Amino acid sequence: MTLDRRQKVVLESVRRFLRRSAFGHLINLMAKTRPQDLAPIYDTLTDREQLQVFRALADRDQELGAKFLVELSPGEGVAILRRLGPSGAAALLNRCADDDAAGLLAALEDDADAILEAMKPEEKAAVEQLLIYEEETAGRIMTPDVFSLHEDTTVAQTIAHLQAQGDVEMAFYLYIVDDRQHLVGVLSLRELLLHPPSTRLSEIMGTDLITVLVSTDQEEVAQVAAKYDLLAIPVLDEQGRLVGMVTIDDVIDVLREEATEDIFKMAGTSEEERHEPSILKSARMRSPWLLATFVGGNLAALIIGSRVESMKVIPVLAAFLPIVLGMGGSAGNQAAIVTIRGIATGRIRHGVVAKAILRELGVASLMGSLYGTLVGLFSYGQLYLRGEVDPGSSLWVCGVVGVSLACSMMLATAGGAVFPLLLDRLGIDPAVSTTPFVSTMTDVMGSLVYVTLAYWLLLS
Repeated sequence: MTLDRRQKVVLESVRRFLRRSAFGHLINLMAKTRPQDLAPIYDTLTDREQLQVFRALADRDQELGAKFLVELSPGEGVAILRRLGPSGAAALLNRCADDDAAGLLAALEDDADAILEAMKPEEKAAVEQLLIYEEETAGRIMTPDVFSLHEDTTVAQTIAHLQAQGDVEMAFYLYIVDDRQHLVGVLSLRELLLHPPSTRLSEIMGTDLITVLVSTDQEEVAQVAAKYDLLAIPVLDEQGRLVGMVTIDDVIDVLREEATEDIFKMAGTSEEERHEPSILKSARMRSPWLLATFVGGNLAALIIGSRVESMKVIPVLAAFLPIVLGMGGSAGNQAAIVTIRGIATGRIRHGVVAKAILRELGVASLMGSLYGTLVGLFSYGQLYLRGEVDPGSSLWVCGVVGVSLACSMMLATAGGAVFPLLLDRLGIDPAVSTTPFVSTMTDVMGSLVYVTLAYWLLLS
């Protein structure tokens, strides 16, 4: 990210204070800068400078350090906590929101126990309560400190409770419970202020509740929030009791995290590689993804080798093989990305699977026909102008190239649309598995169609 003029000035000041070990001035400067504006500045610092910054925060201003920590990407936050050690990491996590601390500790894995032991008892207990839930669920990302009142409470009593509470997490909604802590209603602050002081909450609350369970996947939680334009979603346990809420900032984090995760998976790696200096480990992450392409390429080579006679008779056919495979691969990847995104956002549901596949096939047929015709005409013109074959034979070559390109694009698109849906039904993440399958299928099927058509039409 490019820094603006103000951020460049701040960066120069941060480095100057670090060189002079003027940590008091450094903290004062950071306190006057929004944490969101500090994050891109932090990315430009060296590893040593980053560690110095957070050690100063852990020693002098844990509150500011916690605000800054949660603005970093999860991978960056985990990396800096590891380098701070248990006591420094615990000092910052004590000041983080419970759900943020739980997320970071879960990512720390083997280092988490030592940091937990160094945390304050009350903070440790709250975080451990969240860590009992599965990763990437509503229970793991929810805020347990949710403001709720009994259904018999009056409007006047509710206002008094809010004023006495002081700092209330997401007070846009009031959650109303019964004697057993079951969620029975919800009320906005606007509705609260429009009714007489003696009115009971049970008389004015809304009972058409939108809720999620602690076991609900975090991506589904984000979809629900986006669908109903909610600022917060109440989270219930299996008995229907209110145990927390997921706020809009958590929803945004989930959407960003899921999008980033899908991008890295589709590239055959993970965000962990950004913070992993080991060349060997990075190679190990990427190699399984590349293996599928390696296998597909070798299968394509075998297919082409089995019909190499057509290439020997008309060598120019070899010149058009890359465009046949390349256009097919591009079409397949486009269909795969559209389908994966549709699955992630909930747009492609079980009832519209056939419609989604037919739509992609329709697009592929149109684009395949267009580009097949164009490349066929180009090949005909090239052969005719060069005088390598007579015009009659050039028509057959034109047909082989054009039809092969159209078929390659349609087959690849079909694979790009079907594979993600099939993998999703099998419980396999389509983002991490689709691209290798599509690449392999495109190479194999495109080569097979091309050399088979060339053999049948030109040599038979």
